[in-house]
Amino acid sequence: MIFWPLNYKYMKTIKNKFLILIACFLILGCNEDSFLEEIPKDFLSPEIAYVTVNDFDAAVLNLYAQVRNEFYTSDNQNSFPAISWDGTDMVYAHKNFGTRPDWGGSLLLPTNTSLVYEAMWRPAYRIIYDVNVIIGRSEGPQSQLTAEQKKRVQAEAAFFRGFMYKMLANLYGDVPIVLEEVTSPRRDFVRSSREEVYQQSAADLLLAAQELPDVDDVDNSRINKQAAYHLLSEVYISLGKWQEAVNAASQVIDHPQTALMTERFGSMVDHPTFGGDVYWDLFRQGNQNRMSGNTEAIWVLQYEFNVPGGNDGFQLERTVIPRLWQAKIANNDGSVHPLIPYPNTNYYGRGSGFMSPTRYLYDNIWRKSGYEQDMRNSEYNIVRDFIVNNPSSDHNGKWVFKDNVPIALSSVNDTTRNFFPVFAKASVVGQHPTELYHNDQTVPGSLTNSAQRTFRDRYAIRLAETYLLRAEAYLGMGDKENAAADVNTVRNRAQAPVINPTDLDIDYLLDERLRELHYESFRLLTLTRLGKLVEWTKAKNPWVGELYQAHNNLWPIPFNEIEKNIEADLGQNPGY
Repeated sequence: MIFWPLNYKYMKTIKNKFLILIACFLILGCNEDSFLEEIPKDFLSPEIAYVTVNDFDAAVLNLYAQVRNEFYTSDNQNSFPAISWDGTDMVYAHKNFGTRPDWGGSLLLPTNTSLVYEAMWRPAYRIIYDVNVIIGRSEGPQSQLTAEQKKRVQAEAAFFRGFMYKMLANLYGDVPIVLEEVTSPRRDFVRSSREEVYQQSAADLLLAAQELPDVDDVDNSRINKQAAYHLLSEVYISLGKWQEAVNAASQVIDHPQTALMTERFGSMVDHPTFGGDVYWDLFRQGNQNRMSGNTEAIWVLQYEFNVPGGNDGFQLERTVIPRLWQAKIANNDGSVHPLIPYPNTNYYGRGSGFMSPTRYLYDNIWRKSGYEQDMRNSEYNIVRDFIVNNPSSDHNGKWVFKDNVPIALSSVNDTTRNFFPVFAKASVVGQHPTELYHNDQTVPGSLTNSAQRTFRDRYAIRLAETYLLRAEAYLGMGDKENAAADVNTVRNRAQAPVINPTDLDIDYLLDERLRELHYESFRLLTLTRLGKLVEWTKAKNPWVGELYQAHNNLWPIPFNEIEKNIEADLGQNPGY
């Protein structure tokens, strides 16, 4: 067979023309819009970040982390939870005690971005943004969620949006409602009324309550149907929907597997050194979750020491426990030695005394409640005297007050940072991680300065509060008999004298919330929700309260938000 040689240049020309012809067919035959919609595969983008159920679960878990870290963990004086107690009837803030905190003036200026924006507004709207992304993308074309998975993801996300709108309305009143992902800069936000914000919160929480699993069908860390009903009850109270609030709270209280703990339980029941009672047990390490037998737990925030993502622990101990290791006691020769040489696990850890309790918190409310009978005021739960435990002290082994030890109580730091009553729920007394023990164990239990967290899980919702919410709803209906019955359920567990229905009013309920939920719930938001922040703080904590003005029952809208919202009037709360 004979092969005739072909001209190379001729063949190349044919090849080029053929490729051009193919390219023309491809271009004419494709949809140019879809041709340009390239889905990136080698880096994270919105198109591939929300596809599988694992993608959505990771995004939802990030909501948990944000809520825990922003609102329950920090000791920053301008962030939650510290800010939710400072400026109320509960505490004096003493980290920089030289001047009186001006809650009626400089602190609540709209331009004080580090407080009025950073404490609540920024983190709440960040979480709302993320919720809107999750819900929107779950409906998107890239989502591979099944119908059941989508329902669960949307319900869990909606819970957090409802939670955030509840808190925003409590603190600021009228705020913008944003329900969809914001994909480009917006400068045209307008505020919805406080009632409308509560209505949106209720809608989100009702969806969550209807679709989330039961409290016994989720692990310790996850929100559940009963947690949603608890928050929904409070929102209905804010809307004046008393019967709906009662019904929502009853969904939690009447659940067959929820009940107040009435018998001692958990990790410290048989401890050879520390006595206790059931209220004390509620706050011991390892006792918060339902798997420990705690039927009172509704939603518990998880912390793990030395575990990636575990956050080690929240800094309640550092914030509200006194610096007992700096409390000064005089020897007979005039030399001075501390109560204990180092922070000590048996002396409630490494406190810094940034906040000390008001007399109203550590004394007055108990005198109205049965000072000797109320378990929550027992020697285990509020510790008012301590044994000197320092071999260098002439008074080693003596009780400070009982034995009239000459402790220094003259300077501001002496009485407001170093020595004041200890609320035991703030510390894991006797349970600090062994990694944080001091090398010098001359005094057993001595700790390093790093031992300043509350190394346990933390309640976000506890059944005792649900009873008090239902009591508030009954009170709103004028049903004092049922309101008193719910309050007395909580008081009976505490072995406190019962309240007569005729003596029950909203002020008594505020006292009872403080007795049961101190250093646990957000006191500031309760008082602003009820419009009582100014009145109550003036009466119970005049050091702070007498500087308040009437308009301070709501916080100002942050000026930086008003300033950049140039296409609409965001407005400001009256008085600011």
